[in-house]
Amino acid sequence: MIIVRPVREDDLDSLYDLAREAYPGMTTLPPDRDALAAKIELSSTSVAKAVEKPGNEVYMLVMEDTATGAVVGTASVIASLGEVEPFYSYKLNKVTHKSRVLDKKVTVATLNLSNHFEGFAEVATLFLSPAYRRDGNGKLLARSRYLLMAAHRQRFPKEVMADLRGHYEDGGRSPFWEAVGRHFFEMEFAEADVFGALHGNQFIAELMPTQPVYVNLLPADAQAVIGRVNSAGEPALELLEREGFRWQGHVDIFDAAPSVDAEIDNLATVAATRRGTLAGPLEDDAAALPTLVAAGSIDRFTACLVPALEADGGLRLPAEAIEVLPVGPGEALWYTEL
Repeated sequence: MIIVRPVREDDLDSLYDLAREAYPGMTTLPPDRDALAAKIELSSTSVAKAVEKPGNEVYMLVMEDTATGAVVGTASVIASLGEVEPFYSYKLNKVTHKSRVLDKKVTVATLNLSNHFEGFAEVATLFLSPAYRRDGNGKLLARSRYLLMAAHRQRFPKEVMADLRGHYEDGGRSPFWEAVGRHFFEMEFAEADVFGALHGNQFIAELMPTQPVYVNLLPADAQAVIGRVNSAGEPALELLEREGFRWQGHVDIFDAAPSVDAEIDNLATVAATRRGTLAGPLEDDAAALPTLVAAGSIDRFTACLVPALEADGGLRLPAEAIEVLPVGPGEALWYTEL
């Protein structure tokens, strides 16, 4: 059976294999044992905390194939951005200049360094092994993060954002980085991206100028990618938009990818999630519907995608789901139809 649960210390080897599979496209999942061990420790500390207000917690979830015990996917939720170091993005604005002598008005776009997303949650580091991209596993992995937020709402703030991968050319060249970032950081785009993922982005504040960047002064290829997601990230953007995420003009400072956001309570999965109880096993001939189901305290949170049926004031589940979910008869669970 396929389940999603919080990462554990004994997942390190399996998570390392998954990171090698994701490399080099996902810098937040580096094939580095020390970095992965640190992520596991932070997540383990986060689920062990009694939280009344979101802070410096990061919840790292993994998808497990219970038949083999292998970790085949991962997804994370950062509870509140900017708790330790400032979180930076660019905000796309407009500035109008007018000359009375020439009787001419010119409106140009600018990029302004912003800390707008501080205090937002972030859904991040979504990766599923290609061999498991079937049978609704991708939807389970992505939406398990929203079930987590719905089931443990007090641990998360009002709003959530997501960063996407910006457009880059064959060979990994980022037109926006070449036009802006390279001049101040004197390193390759991939190097800066990995450094930020491993060490935080305080170095942005230390080296990046705070003055607005006039978009019309950038090369045409750099202008063209502002707010544009890479083709490989288009399915991820579509999933986010289905949940209710929208682009409000904020872009990533490295590659100008769109940063989208939404109110957590308005996310499609959160709004549709219902709380119920376990009513018992599902009969073989029952007219069940594919359902995302989650149960357990934050440290034992487990989600799965199974046929389920609302009945007797609760939810009837297949025997295998009852076996893996940390819930007993009459105990609470959260669910929403696929």
